[in-house]
Amino acid sequence: MTQMSAIPGNAVVGRLTEVAPWEADLIMSMRLWMENADGQRDVWNSYARCYGSAEGHAKMQQFETLLTCLCSHARRPLVRHGLGCDCIGSDEAVLQTLVREAARGDLAEASMIASLLVPASHAEMVAIYAAQVGQAMKEMSRHYKAAKTITPATNERVLH
Repeated sequence: MTQMSAIPGNAVVGRLTEVAPWEADLIMSMRLWMENADGQRDVWNSYARCYGSAEGHAKMQQFETLLTCLCSHARRPLVRHGLGCDCIGSDEAVLQTLVREAARGDLAEASMIASLLVPASHAEMVAIYAAQVGQAMKEMSRHYKAAKTITPATNERVLH
């Protein structure tokens, strides 16, 4: 039987409470989007509340394009932790770092980081999408000063 810790991309490298709120929101949005249609609706609602219907739809499509591009060109299936987990897995940390560096305007660094997940031929495109998503997520975080606190359920014995 394969242990969960042996799965590439699953290693715990941090906690959501240890990163900037917009970066934690990015990771949670990725988890929600990849979880199911209800999660995708929650992500859409966040964009729409911040930007309005039309602009929110455009910003949300940039987010969807980034994830679709990452998932369709990834060297292996990307791993994410569960919605109630406050851990940051290594694949999630690479996404977080990629989007952070791209949002700062360092597309060369972001392209190098993207190449950890996708072939080099797709890395620059991923970095450009990441910059758009990073700017949108930072603006949403500023818009929601009362950001939701991520707290894992304490009465459960499930770790991840």
